[in-house]
Amino acid sequence: MQNSKAKMDEFKTKFMDLLHKQTNRQMKIPAMGFSDYFIQTVTADTLSATAVAATATAPSTVINDSDDPTAGDPGSAHAQKSDQEILESIEPCYYMSDRNPQLYELKVLSAGVDYELIERTISQLRTQQKVLNKQVLQNILEQRNACSNEFVAINDTQKKLEESLWTCQKARSYLNYARTNLTTTSLEILASYRKREVLKDVLDTLCAIKKLHTTDVEVQKLLVEHNYSGAIALLLQCKSSAEEFLEYTCVQSLHKKLQETMMLMEFQLDTVLNEMVLNFDMRKYAKLQESYKLLNKSLIAMDQLHINYISAIHSSVNAVLRGYNDPHADEHVKLLYEQMCCQLTADKSIPCLISLCKTFWTILASYYQVVMWHNNYKLYPSEAESPDLYIQEKLKKGQSRIWNDILTKVCIFLQSAHLMTLKYDQFIQVLSIVQRLKKVGIEFCGEQSEKLIETMQQESEEFFRRYHISCVEEICLFLDNESWTAVDSFAHILQLPEFRSVRHTLRRHKSPPVALLASSSSANNSPISNNNCDELVSVHSQEGGSSIYGSYGYFLRFSEKSSPFDGGLDPAMLEEDILSGIVDEASCYFSEESDEEQKSLQSKEFDDSSQLLVNNTALNVLRCIGRYLQMCKLLHCISPKIIASMLELLDFYAYAVHDIFAKDAIVPIGSLYTPRLEQRFRAVEKNVLKQIKMWPLNFSSLANNELANPDTLYGLQQRIVAVEAGQSMLQQFQTLKHYLNHLLPTNERPMLASYLEYEDFMADVAKPVYICVTSHIIDLSAVLAQMAKVKWDVNHVIHQHSSYSDVMNRNIQNFAMRLEEIAKEVPIPNTHVWNSMAHVATHLLVEGFSNVKKCSAGGRALMQLDFANFMSFLELISNQKFPQYGAYVDVFVKTYYFSAEQFEQWIKEQRHGELYSVKQLTNLINCICGSDKRTKQKLLQLLDDCNNAMQHGPTSAHNTGSSTSNLSNVI
Repeated sequence: MQNSKAKMDEFKTKFMDLLHKQTNRQMKIPAMGFSDYFIQTVTADTLSATAVAATATAPSTVINDSDDPTAGDPGSAHAQKSDQEILESIEPCYYMSDRNPQLYELKVLSAGVDYELIERTISQLRTQQKVLNKQVLQNILEQRNACSNEFVAINDTQKKLEESLWTCQKARSYLNYARTNLTTTSLEILASYRKREVLKDVLDTLCAIKKLHTTDVEVQKLLVEHNYSGAIALLLQCKSSAEEFLEYTCVQSLHKKLQETMMLMEFQLDTVLNEMVLNFDMRKYAKLQESYKLLNKSLIAMDQLHINYISAIHSSVNAVLRGYNDPHADEHVKLLYEQMCCQLTADKSIPCLISLCKTFWTILASYYQVVMWHNNYKLYPSEAESPDLYIQEKLKKGQSRIWNDILTKVCIFLQSAHLMTLKYDQFIQVLSIVQRLKKVGIEFCGEQSEKLIETMQQESEEFFRRYHISCVEEICLFLDNESWTAVDSFAHILQLPEFRSVRHTLRRHKSPPVALLASSSSANNSPISNNNCDELVSVHSQEGGSSIYGSYGYFLRFSEKSSPFDGGLDPAMLEEDILSGIVDEASCYFSEESDEEQKSLQSKEFDDSSQLLVNNTALNVLRCIGRYLQMCKLLHCISPKIIASMLELLDFYAYAVHDIFAKDAIVPIGSLYTPRLEQRFRAVEKNVLKQIKMWPLNFSSLANNELANPDTLYGLQQRIVAVEAGQSMLQQFQTLKHYLNHLLPTNERPMLASYLEYEDFMADVAKPVYICVTSHIIDLSAVLAQMAKVKWDVNHVIHQHSSYSDVMNRNIQNFAMRLEEIAKEVPIPNTHVWNSMAHVATHLLVEGFSNVKKCSAGGRALMQLDFANFMSFLELISNQKFPQYGAYVDVFVKTYYFSAEQFEQWIKEQRHGELYSVKQLTNLINCICGSDKRTKQKLLQLLDDCNNAMQHGPTSAHNTGSSTSNLSNVI
């Protein structure tokens, strides 16, 4: 063991020498390990003996001897181990610093001395040492370049440290030289400077005391010039200077006087600040804010300014009302604002309201300019937590407070001003004033003024309810005095003065002026957004005006010296007119278009339009609609109710026309009333007629003279004027469709769309009206008598039509000639008139055919011949086709040719219809089924059951009979 240790020490020494030689000579060391020479340290005999023992006892030992005859034998049981395996086989005790490998080896031999084991262990340790040394050498060689670079860096650092040391030593030598040579001179200079500063302080003190004695004169001069900020700055400066020299007796009295002057100046500032409420001056206000900033009272001044505004509102409204109240009233009796409003007479309501609004505008315009000034100028721009933020927040809250105080005053006035007693134009003017006031509120503080809207909604609903009744009564007066003649030169509703204020708006919401009220469902898809029903904003103000001022607010167009409420009692004080003209600098109003401009505009707009047939009553209805439209424009909150009232006016006119001209028919007209027509008439009876005292009107003179005169075709001209005027009204109302949809909230638009969907409203009214004329054209009793004399049970086919057909043809021809004469006065609605004529004639033929007791095939052929002759003549004269009425007669005649089953099925279908009367069907059954009593009895029983059900069913209020009645009953 000692020998092994000695050899290890010897190896380490040689290895270190080799490293030093390699460093000095820059020699390369082979990457492989040592040669076999370093392992061959045991004699050949010993090695042979050891190899034999190792073969038997320790097969894992590695023998790396080149002289061993079995080392290169491929069939040997032992293979040479790799370097990694040898390194891993080293015992851990050789690596640990706290373990002793000698003791470890001795413990292995504690059982006894085994030389062979010792030799094997030595051989194994040598092999492990060889591999370990080889691995260490490789690691050292791998790190050699890094070690060289590190030595180079260390050498560079050492050189820089030597240079730094030299620089420091040189600097210290220079400093020692300067300290030695310059200290004395510096002390002399400092002493001289101190002496000069002391002399300057003495001189400044003397100058300040001298200036304090002249301050009072300069302050008074600045006050005269209204330079408050300069005076305050001078006072503060002098006060600060005086506090520094209070040890002098002459300065103490002056300091007290400066304090009194400062208090007086603050009082003057508050006085000027109060003047800003009603007379804002930007230059003065800027000086005031600068002065308060110097006094450090900007926030206190802002609080005081708000108090001044609130006080100005209450004092100014009382002053305005006292000016309009009774001048002989006791001045010592102080009335509340509400009491003064109640004592105001109705004729002074609007002038007083305008004066109040002008006063409010002055206050609001002043406050608005204060807000704009603080938005543009910052008093403390450099401070992090600037008081400007508090001032702006205070101003923002003050806007809402001031506006709410004004709204409270206005609402109390409106509730106490007896608006119900005003006329329409006056109430429209109030709406316009309130609308402008609301727009001022939106521009001032962004509030929608719900309180004002609610108040005006209540007042407007009550006013409109009364006004609507008065309009209906006015229409009754026109109906009572109507001559039913056409009015010349009317082409469009924009010709009426009532539509002047909304003319520009209607052009923007223009609907195609078609006669039929089609595609009304598109109103629900209008691009206009949903209007809140509580908005009191005009349509024009929402969309922007057409003038150069339309896109600017009131606060940019007017100042505190002029207001949107100027113009006195001008009844044309409507938003549409204001925003669509040219500004008048004196009154800040926009002028209306001249008469020549209006005529030129109308001629361009209506050149392509045909003249409309209207009468005085229809024009008055349109004028009422125009006035209603003005209220809608100014008061959206009740627009659904107003538009519903417009529809009531149209329905009332149609109801009146029907009541006047559809009562003298001599044939049943019950089947002419459609369910929708009856529904509208019932609505008029329920909602309109019960509210007016003038109904029913007395039209006996017209009925006895014109409507009963055969020479005038029973008043056909008057009937045409009445019906076509209603049709013209509906056509003109169609032009308002898009605009009315814009005024209505979304949930109310289906009401208007449903009304406009009924396209044939006046056409349905025209049917019973014209029947009253055409039922007199043909002598019904004479024709029925002639038809009864015809022999219908002939056995052969007759080629000559019956004589009664010639009588009907002559009556039709005379009627056509009379129509030509009437057409010279008014346009004839040929479709409606000739359809009415065809209705009467075909029903007359069916009635005559149903009275036949016996009829043969030849008789049925004669019926068809007579009918064909009449229809061909009627179509020739009228230049129209009547397939509906032709089928009505043709089917009745052809039932004779039905089989028994077909006839029974046809009877079952007809018992629920209204084409033929029970009497006609009964006669037809008796005629066809005369020989088949069972079938006749069965069919008659079906008709009897149907007749009983119809008699117990509901009847219309307007049905004067049913088409199932017998025409002969009226002969």
